[in-house]
Amino acid sequence: MVNNSPLMIISLGQEQASTLTELALAMGYTDPHTSIGPVADAIKNLNNRPRPPEFIIIDIATRERDVLADIDKLAEHCEANVNVVVIGSMNDINFYREIKSRGILEYFPRPVQPSDLSAIFVGLEQKTKSANGMGKVIATMSAASGDGSSTLAMNLAYSFAADHKLSTVLVDMDYQFGLIAKTLDLTAPFGTRELFEHPDRGLDDLLVQKMLVKYEDNLSVISSPNELRLMPNIRPEIIQDLLHILRGRYKYVVVELPHIWTDWTAAVLKNSDQIMLVGQLWLRSLTHATRMLTAWQAAGIDRAKVQLIINRSGAKFKEAISAEEFERICSQKINHHLNNDIKAVVNAENLGKTLIETAQGNILQQQFRSISQDIITRFEGTSAAASGGKKGLMGMFDKKANG
Repeated sequence: MVNNSPLMIISLGQEQASTLTELALAMGYTDPHTSIGPVADAIKNLNNRPRPPEFIIIDIATRERDVLADIDKLAEHCEANVNVVVIGSMNDINFYREIKSRGILEYFPRPVQPSDLSAIFVGLEQKTKSANGMGKVIATMSAASGDGSSTLAMNLAYSFAADHKLSTVLVDMDYQFGLIAKTLDLTAPFGTRELFEHPDRGLDDLLVQKMLVKYEDNLSVISSPNELRLMPNIRPEIIQDLLHILRGRYKYVVVELPHIWTDWTAAVLKNSDQIMLVGQLWLRSLTHATRMLTAWQAAGIDRAKVQLIINRSGAKFKEAISAEEFERICSQKINHHLNNDIKAVVNAENLGKTLIETAQGNILQQQFRSISQDIITRFEGTSAAASGGKKGLMGMFDKKANG
């Protein structure tokens, strides 16, 4: 199968290849396109790809200024929007300036940490998406199982679509235990099963169209399987392709994630514009939230795009803790509280609707709407304000586009 990974690794030395692969895995790229050997081989591999990579990491081994000529040759075969990071042994400011003057995104002397690379890649992805006017991805995840992220996801998506008249899709990525379609009384013969169980056939607009089921005028849903099935091997690249297609079709893409930490859930979080982490004021949620936030930061996920939501606020638990303790221990500000109103939630589920539809005047309904308004306000004008200048590499990496 042709390797269409968004990441291409070029290693000019054999012994550096394994280190680069470990870095790629740590960043969530499970199957990077790797070229080991001289630049001529890398150029051949690059030209044989059906589409250009988004990112290239070049390890120049122990080479010094003589490598610049090879980088110039490689540039002649790169698309204008390919972003290149170089890793090497030289720790010299003049060499760094020469590298940067060629439009290289960044140069890292060894040793380089996965979080350093991820921060560069994720930051660039967010700028590019804003500049392109693409839709926003909002990911929801529970800190502990049952904390209520699916209820938040459904009501956020409904509010975007119904209150603000924005085209929205709600994606249930909880492959084994997702119940969004069932909760909303939808019959969905297709969904994420088509994506997860047949990754080799690729993903296109026609398949995505097949996966969609309409809930209301501006809201569509992609459901999880009806049956309990073994979890297939999901490639992060497939998830990234899905999000890219959905961004082009919808103003808002709301993704409900299962309470797991894998390379593909990491891919969703890295490609999200905002992450809604839902917890409760008890020890289990606090413990898991702290562990998750630590892991996300190590993977290069910006904490600034994480919003912490406390669900069932006011509920009394044996292990209850204060909001102040929660913030202090996990080092994350609480952005919103959701009232403890199990009766209203259960009533909405029994009616096969969202709580916003069934609980007029309810405080919890108002809180869901407040969160959706907060998200829309945050992103208002983002696309218009983005620079219309060049994207990706400057200078010499424009050669192919302008040639």
